[in-house]
Amino acid sequence: MKFTPEEEQALQRSIEALRQFPHLRRAMIEALQMEELFAVPGRLDELTQIVQQILTRLTTVETLAAEAKQEAQEAKQAALEAKQEAQEAKQIALEVRDRVEKLEHSVADLKGDSEELKARKRIPSVLGRYFKKMRIYDSEQLYPLIGETLILDEEGAVELLDADLFVHAQTKSSQQEYWLVVEVSWGVGMSDVQRAYERAAILQKHGYPALGVAMGRAVTRDAEQLAQELGVLVAQDGKIIGAQPPQ
Repeated sequence: MKFTPEEEQALQRSIEALRQFPHLRRAMIEALQMEELFAVPGRLDELTQIVQQILTRLTTVETLAAEAKQEAQEAKQAALEAKQEAQEAKQIALEVRDRVEKLEHSVADLKGDSEELKARKRIPSVLGRYFKKMRIYDSEQLYPLIGETLILDEEGAVELLDADLFVHAQTKSSQQEYWLVVEVSWGVGMSDVQRAYERAAILQKHGYPALGVAMGRAVTRDAEQLAQELGVLVAQDGKIIGAQPPQ
């Protein structure tokens, strides 16, 4: 709004008068019917209090946020520690499992060795009903015979020597010589019968009469049936089952 010079002078005089005589301000406000201005200081105080309350709440919120952040960091650290502990527990469990497996393998090996020793002692009584002049060999004893008494190719010799025991004998009736390839197991399964058959077949392939023999304390029905089909002798607890020995 643009004032005339006279209006500007009058306005300036009024301002100077109000500055010089502050008590006239109230009368001026009343004259101008602007009494609502009297409430401005109180409202400013209220606004100041509200602002202070807001600032206080903001401070509280910031404090809570900082605490929440700290708790979140602590929870994250706890989670990381728990994860580390879980990984360590898993590693320990794996190590324990490995040790148990090694122990089981060791026990299995001991059982196998024990069964082989028992089988070696029982072979004469079990097979002596059908064979005579029996000579029992393990792999170390048979090895020197390969190339002299037994002429085998290298692949056949390597596979054959994985068998548990070997017996060279004659049938009592026909005097026929045989090599018996013996697989020994705590419990005879189909795989034992199959190995005995395949390893005896190596000798047969090279012109030596041979029979597979599977020995154990127990025999599965499937193994007994397979033995009958393949012509493998099965010695269970001192008795011959499955295929019958040659006459």
